[in-house]
Amino acid sequence: MSDEYVPPSNPVARTGAGIVGGLAGGIVLGGILQVMGEVKPIGKLAGSSTTSGSWLVLLTICLVAGALYGGLFGAWVSRQLIPAIGIGVIYGGLWWVILSLLVLPLVNGGKLFDIDGSMVELIGYAAFGVITGVIYAKFGPKRRYYHSPRRTWGLVYAVPGVRPRRRRRKDDDD
Repeated sequence: MSDEYVPPSNPVARTGAGIVGGLAGGIVLGGILQVMGEVKPIGKLAGSSTTSGSWLVLLTICLVAGALYGGLFGAWVSRQLIPAIGIGVIYGGLWWVILSLLVLPLVNGGKLFDIDGSMVELIGYAAFGVITGVIYAKFGPKRRYYHSPRRTWGLVYAVPGVRPRRRRRKDDDD
């Protein structure tokens, strides 16, 4: 096995690539929330009222979310940009629902599922998901492609985890 190839079933490699993508997406999400003035409520999840503490809590959440992205969806988006973007948008929207509409109002005493006040935040969370997915797809573990010796009319297909059979050679010495 060469040093370049990492099997797509390796959960450590998928999780690590997801963490890197989550960190990059978290920086963009934090910048958007900072401009909107919505970073401080995230810090209150851990009892911090400072901006730096809020950033630390946000980036920690994004690291965990990126690790989950790599662990759950990594095998589906390995080196494929379009599925990574699509799954990333949905994944970012899911985190918007969890954090902005459910957890933060519960902790800070706000109104649950207040969509009117946080629709602009959805763009930030969607950007988080897209950046996490694109970074994962670009730099994450590779998927192995097999060329079939059978009749496939020149098509290349991706089959993770399945290896082609090899014929045994008979030794002439026997």
